[in-house]
Amino acid sequence: MGYLLLDFNERTTPYDKNINKYLKKFLDTNQLNIYPAYQDITKKIAKYTGVKSNNILLTNGSDQAIEIIFKTFTQSQDQVIIPIPSFAWFSQCAQINNNIIISPQYTQNDLSFPLVDVLKNINPKTKLTIICNPNNPTGTILLITEIEQILKKAKNSLVYIDEAYFEFSGITAVPLLKKYSNLIISRTFSKAFGLAAMRVGYIIANKKLIKEMQKIRGPYDINTLGVRTVEYVLQNLTGLKKYVREVMTKSKPILEKYLKQKNIQYYNSNANFVLIKPNNPQKVYNHLKRNKILTRPRTGVNIDGTIRITVGTLDQTKKLIKIFDKLNIL
Repeated sequence: MGYLLLDFNERTTPYDKNINKYLKKFLDTNQLNIYPAYQDITKKIAKYTGVKSNNILLTNGSDQAIEIIFKTFTQSQDQVIIPIPSFAWFSQCAQINNNIIISPQYTQNDLSFPLVDVLKNINPKTKLTIICNPNNPTGTILLITEIEQILKKAKNSLVYIDEAYFEFSGITAVPLLKKYSNLIISRTFSKAFGLAAMRVGYIIANKKLIKEMQKIRGPYDINTLGVRTVEYVLQNLTGLKKYVREVMTKSKPILEKYLKQKNIQYYNSNANFVLIKPNNPQKVYNHLKRNKILTRPRTGVNIDGTIRITVGTLDQTKKLIKIFDKLNIL
C-alpha cells in the first residue's frame, strides 16, 4: 500500500470527487436492472472526436477494440504488419487468430518508427497494418504525412492506428478518415481521462467498417456505470486539460532535464511516460520500489535494459527525482 504507481501509464490522480456524486445520483435512481443504452454516449463521443455518431463504436476498453478489429477483418494465415516493440496485445490477438505476423523493428538508436521497412513489407497479401501512435513503450510518434504514405501503399488493405495516448500527444489521424476508407482508429478513456477501472474505449472508422465490427461486439459489453463516467468527464473537460498540461509542459520537461544532467539515456516521448536506459536497470528498479515507486522494466527487440516510467504531476515527479538522487549507481 502507499505506492506511487508509475508502471502502467495510468493517470496518477483521480478525476475530481464530483464524479462520485454523479454516479451516486444515478445509483439512487435504482436502475441497475436495466440493460445499458449507448446511443446518447456515442453522440457525445462523436462530438468530442469531431466525427458523426455512425463513425463510433463503443468498446470495453481499447483492448476489446483491438480484439474486435482482428476478429472482424483477419482470418487464419492472413498477413498482418506489427512493428516492434509495441503494445503486446497486438501480437497476442494476431496469434490467437493464427495470422502471419511481419515485424519491422523500431530503429535501434532512437526507437523511431520503421517507416521504410513497413512500406517495403506492404504487399497484396497484407490484410492489416498496425501503428501505435504514440507508440507504447517507446513514446515515439509517426507524423500524419507518414501515416498517409502507409494508407496509400496499403490501399487494398486496412491500416489501424491505436491512439490511446492522443490526449497527451495531440496528434490524430481522424482528419484522414474523410480521405481514406481503409483507416481505423481506436482510443481509450483509461489514460488521460483516468477511467481505467471502468473499461471504456471506442473505435473510429467509416460507417461501413463500423457496421461490420458491430457484428462482433456483444450488444451490452460496456456497463452503464462506465457509460455514466464517460458522460461526466466529457461534460467536464477542464480537469482533463489541466492534468495533461501539467504532465506534458511541467512534469515531463523537468524529468528530461534531470535525466540529461545525470547522463541517463532516455528516448523522446510524446506521451505521458518516458523510456529510460540506465547503466544498472535492475538496481534502479529495485531502489525505486524500495522507496514506494513502481515502474515498468521492459525487454524485447532494441529495448532490453530499459525502464518505462509514467510521468505524473509536478509534485510526484519531484518526488521521483529526489529518490533517484539517493542512488549512486546511475
